Formats: sequence, C-alpha cells, structure tokens
Amino acid sequence: MEQNKVFVIIVSYNGMRWIGDCINSILTSNISVNIIVVDNASTDGTSQYIRDNFEGIKLIENNKNIGFGKANNQGLSYALKQSCDYVFLLNQDTLIEPDTIDILIESSKNNPEFGIISPVHLDATGKHLDPSFLFYIKKEEGIIFLEDCILNKRRKEIYELKMINAAAWLLPTKTLDILGGFSPLFFLYGEDDNYCQRATYHKLKIGFTPAAFITHDSQNNNTGDFKPGSEKYFRKFINRIKIKYANVNTEDFQKFHLLKYYYCKKALVSLFLLDIDAYKSYMKKSKLVANLKFDHNIIEERKPQRNYL
Repeated sequence: MEQNKVFVIIVSYNGMRWIGDCINSILTSNISVNIIVVDNASTDGTSQYIRDNFEGIKLIENNKNIGFGKANNQGLSYALKQSCDYVFLLNQDTLIEPDTIDILIESSKNNPEFGIISPVHLDATGKHLDPSFLFYIKKEEGIIFLEDCILNKRRKEIYELKMINAAAWLLPTKTLDILGGFSPLFFLYGEDDNYCQRATYHKLKIGFTPAAFITHDSQNNNTGDFKPGSEKYFRKFINRIKIKYANVNTEDFQKFHLLKYYYCKKALVSLFLLDIDAYKSYMKKSKLVANLKFDHNIIEERKPQRNYL
C-alpha cells in the first residue's frame, strides 16, 4: 500500500518551554511524517535547540516575527514543493498521541468532503477539554456530539462544525489547491476564522474526529477582558473587523468604506458629551479601519486556487 506523504508544520515563537516535548510527541507517531518548524525570530534559543537536538527537521528561520498565518504559509509552500499528500498544522504548545495523525488521515479518506479535520483538544492536564475547543463544540453544530456522548449513542467518525481553531488541523492537499494558505490580513488570531469562512464558501466541510486527541497548553490565550484603550483592546477590535468584512460568504466588504465615517460620527458625539476617552477611542478606530481594504482579497479568495502560497 502506498504510503502517504505527511508534513507536520509547527510555527514557533519563544517556544523553548514546549518545543522539545512537542517534537518528541510527533516522533512517536505510528506513521512516518516529515517535520517543518518555522521559527518567527525567537529570542529564547528555540532555533538553536532544534538544530542541536533534532536531525532531519526542516527548520525555516525568519529574521523577524511575520505572524502565525504567514509563517504557516512558508511551511505549506515547502510541503507542496515536496509533493505532500497531507499537512498537519500543529501549535508549539501541544502534544499528540502516537495514533493522532493516523486517525485523522483515515477520517479524511473516509470523509473526502471535509477540508479541515481536527482532533479533540484536551487541556494541559489531559483530563479536561481545552476551554477554546469546548467553546466551539458547545455551539449548535457541536451539540450533536454532546448529545451522543450524554445519551450513550454511537459516536460518528467525524462531527461537522462551522469553525475550529487552528491548533491542530489536518489539511489534505486538495484543500490547499482550492483555498491556498492563510490570509496575510491577519497577524495573530482571526486567520483561522477567515480560513474556515473560505472553506465554507468553497463547499469544504470543517469538523473534528472524537477518536483522535491532542493536549494543548493554551492557557486560554485569547480570552478575557481587554482594557478599553489598551493595545490588546484595539488588536482584538481590528481582528473582529477583519473577520466580519473579509468574509467571502457575504457582501459586507462593499459597505466597508462607510465604517470610518460611522466611527468619526461616534467620536464627535462623544466630544459633544465631553467624554474624551471615548472620543479618542472612536477616532483611533476610524483611523485603523481607514487603512484596511478587502476587495482584492475577496475576489481572489473566491477563485479555487493556491492563494498566498
């Protein structure tokens, strides 16, 4: 039987805390895989550690942090040049089981309509579901899985979702042929939302298989309250704007040019009410959205092609 050519892609950034264990867990996989690490200019010795301790790994070193999506695209481009059959995108703060990738590939073969398949995400203890993963399966589509578990029904091989975070994605090559890589609009967070939107547009399903597992030491990275006016607050704001207006499934981008005027109006009202903090916040939002454009991205992403790769 012909062996699948599988590439595991890890984007690392100051990941010394996890990278050794992550790679070692991949090396215990019960199928042969190739490992690509794309390092985003770590300053904690991550790249040197990989060179010193692991042979046969393709290490791509960037001289600056180019973001999660763009770094993954570098790995995807390399894997495609090596004629990959599957790529498995994996966060640096995860561990896999020996059969994780094998089960995902089998699920993909049995369910070719799925373009993105994830394992179940456990938290760092391995005893509970990761909070981010639980967030997605608690939504309408994932309720079927929860019902099957609670009612002791026969579990399906794969459960469909509208979105699952990209901590552990198996992508068959056909997905890359149709969607390409991650949008460069996103630096960190939101790129997986956008990719799932594009998968939906091109009739590729998204799901997870309950038979495969990873542990994810996420510490719930992108949750919690961000103080209004802080850098994190505006970063989250602009990501939400991008997720909404860069959605290939809607025509919202056609109205995007009006958004800066909306925030200017809100700023003027705040100034009239002598709410200076709100005035400054709305003016900054107006400037942030004024620098964004989505038309070209959406036009190209609606074509089945290897975008951004």
